[in-house]
Amino acid sequence: MRCSVYFPAVIAGLVGIDDVLAGNWTQLSAGPWSGREGLMVASTQGKLVLTGGRTSSGAGFLDEGWTSTDGGGWALAAKA
Repeated sequence: MRCSVYFPAVIAGLVGIDDVLAGNWTQLSAGPWSGREGLMVASTQGKLVLTGGRTSSGAGFLDEGWTSTDGGGWALAAKA
């Protein structure tokens, strides 16, 4: 299962929250990362940052992060 990018579009201002709450979703990207749950997304310095989560089966935590300037193209962030 791969995660798709929907919610970060709201953070980036690409769609309005009213559209999302009304069920009007637009897929921006299939996301290059593996399937996961419990991930976090934040907006900072003009970028979306997706971090962590755990495998879809809940069996282990993931220690990677991804960044995007548009919610469509994502790059693996360097590990600290």
